[in-house]
Amino acid sequence: MSQLNNPSQWTTGGDAPTDKQKAFISTLTSSKNASVDPDQLNKSEASAKINELKDKPTENGDASAGQPIQDPNTWSTGDDKATGKQMGYVAVMAKKAGESVPSEMGKTEASQKIEELKGKTGM
Repeated sequence: MSQLNNPSQWTTGGDAPTDKQKAFISTLTSSKNASVDPDQLNKSEASAKINELKDKPTENGDASAGQPIQDPNTWSTGDDKATGKQMGYVAVMAKKAGESVPSEMGKTEASQKIEELKGKTGM
């Protein structure tokens, strides 16, 4: 097993979990009906807990596919450049709605635009 797949061997494994790890654990605990305090974990333990929670069945039956579990305004990467998939969805739906397609968007902005265009196009 490589060191990458074994968080307990990470050089920084004893450090505090990253903000992204803590946010992901919070999202997972909400959708998996689990109780975990990410501030009580180190980076290695947080990684192992994320893997454990990802394998646990989702108990939040009202989270439909395609809907973000977490509010896009709280995404730690929300200001990053939108993904290719997001820009593709925006382009297709904007064209159908007769709107111009922005050349560049952040992830949060793209997610919000997709939701807006879904309402306009019925897609």
